[in-house]
Amino acid sequence: MSRILSQDEIDALLSAAIDSPQSRDRADMGPAVPYNFRRPDRVSKEQMHSLQFLHERAARNLSTSLSAYLRTTIQLLVASVEQFTYQEFLATLADPTAYYALNIAPYDEPGALEITPVVAFAMIDRLLGGPGQPPESIRPLTEIEQNVVDEVVLIVLDGLDEAWRTVANLVFSIRGRETRPRMLQVAAPNEIVCAVGFDLVVGDVRGAINLCLPIHVVDAVEGEYSSALQRQKRDLTPTERAWLAENLARVPLPVTPLIRTRMRASAVLGLEPGEVIATPLAADEPLEVFVGTMKKMTGRLAAERGRLMVQIEQREECAAAGAGT
Repeated sequence: MSRILSQDEIDALLSAAIDSPQSRDRADMGPAVPYNFRRPDRVSKEQMHSLQFLHERAARNLSTSLSAYLRTTIQLLVASVEQFTYQEFLATLADPTAYYALNIAPYDEPGALEITPVVAFAMIDRLLGGPGQPPESIRPLTEIEQNVVDEVVLIVLDGLDEAWRTVANLVFSIRGRETRPRMLQVAAPNEIVCAVGFDLVVGDVRGAINLCLPIHVVDAVEGEYSSALQRQKRDLTPTERAWLAENLARVPLPVTPLIRTRMRASAVLGLEPGEVIATPLAADEPLEVFVGTMKKMTGRLAAERGRLMVQIEQREECAAAGAGT
């Protein structure tokens, strides 16, 4: 039969537990940190940094392509990269808005994309011939307006395809669309997702693009992040090399043979036109030739038809290689 402990016995047990080595070790570890089992931190800081770097590159490319398509100035920047439950992500979205469910091949889990209504209407107005201003009051998009925004979304998805290609061969496509986000089934409410927020400026109108990535897709390509981001810059294609050679060849560069000598300051101040400066360099000794501020060649003085010139004898290959040219 179990015996009920007295208060003194309970106090003695608690004192012994507090003074135990295990208790002291736990105290050395610092204060306890609350942990939410309904929203665990599934994505590491390294993965978050990798996602931000990857989508910053996508934002730069999309700024150019969207500017060309809309014929106006577009600025797209990564504002945040966070992890939420899908329910929390939905709570950050406008309603109504332009909301898209996305297929992310080759994975089965869908993602989502939102274009806030302010910039969505500004884009529609711009594409239909207007100045690119949103209406005074926000309303759900009509079917025709959604078709117009679809073309913008396809450009955004092409930019995401290109950015992700360095990590994994993901292909983004439209799976469904709605003006009310909660009407479109994308993920379970408590499922963890990665949310990438873009700050979007269309002309004088500011809004946002919000991208929702399923955690399973992020985990599936985790091993590719470090290798892809540490990979050196890709080699230029023959076409790009030819374009660079053609354009850089037209850039004028100062080429200067350098002959050094030393004079007193009083002698320099006393120089008059027509006077000759003696140099320590013999006519048959090599001299240095600089391109800009870098030594690139050596040569010797020469003359032809009464003109003084420098005959190049050797290129400074080591100096050129060290300069990265």
